[in-house]
Amino acid sequence: MSNGNISLKYTPGGANDPVNPFHYMPSMAAAVVSLVFYILLFVVLTSWTIWKRSWYMITLLIGCIMEIIGYGIRIQLASNPIGQIPLYSSMHASIILAPIFNAAIEYVLIGRLMHAVGDQYSLVKPNLVAWIFIVCDIISMLVQSAGAGVLTSAGANLQNLETGENILLGGLGVNLASFTLFCLQLFYFDYLTRKSPPVFLNGSIYQRRWRVFLYVIYISSFFVLVRQIYRVIEFSQGFTGYLAVHEIYFYIFDTIPIFVSGAVYTIFFPGNGYLPRDRNGTFAIMENNEQNLKKSNNNNNNVSASRKDLALDGIS
Repeated sequence: MSNGNISLKYTPGGANDPVNPFHYMPSMAAAVVSLVFYILLFVVLTSWTIWKRSWYMITLLIGCIMEIIGYGIRIQLASNPIGQIPLYSSMHASIILAPIFNAAIEYVLIGRLMHAVGDQYSLVKPNLVAWIFIVCDIISMLVQSAGAGVLTSAGANLQNLETGENILLGGLGVNLASFTLFCLQLFYFDYLTRKSPPVFLNGSIYQRRWRVFLYVIYISSFFVLVRQIYRVIEFSQGFTGYLAVHEIYFYIFDTIPIFVSGAVYTIFFPGNGYLPRDRNGTFAIMENNEQNLKKSNNNNNNVSASRKDLALDGIS
């Protein structure tokens, strides 16, 4: 795997030491700041989840916990990464696998939103949308877990480390492909709702909120996608590729995007009036109810007209 690889000069005990799995000296400050931010994210999301009883958000909380574990280990490695390949592998596996749960929450949320707005706006039944993509993510997670297993058992064997990363690359590829298809489903849903807007009860607070929340899912999904593309490119370049040996890209294209993808839900928490509490709940009037609404309005008009006629008769 020579694409993007750079030649490393040997400096005993330094950044380019062959037994330094990072191939650079990781920043302690950056790792500490990242850990603090992910802990804060976890605390806020947990508080919202318990308060609003939005238990489906536990999926995202699991991802936060894995990030916290990963950056906690990274802090320990920042002081001395030399020869710490098993510890590095554990950190690597935690941070690589954590965003799977960020992607999974997008599937759950869009499935609930589609059902709430109207099943007719989805290519498949909304309650199946989450499961279809979650199954793809499970396959991806199994492949990535296998790669992570090879990494954690590699010890000081750099060849096994590279094999583990190649397996992880395959899992990331599956994850990227399924998430790209999910984004297409998201665009299709948006297109249909613009072509034939859903009907809401007069004065419903959800009339604008649902589309605001759709934009929130767009933003969160965008950052997850950025991270996935980065990881596929990084792993394809190899263990000593350009992206792999420059720490700044890790924080720009992994740490920050995954944090932002979760942080948007602390502001626009789905259980705070953006989604029905019941997963089977809806807040738009379905097509088959539109006729009932029209009939009801017509009946009300007829009743009003009759009352006016009676009143006029009484006066005369």
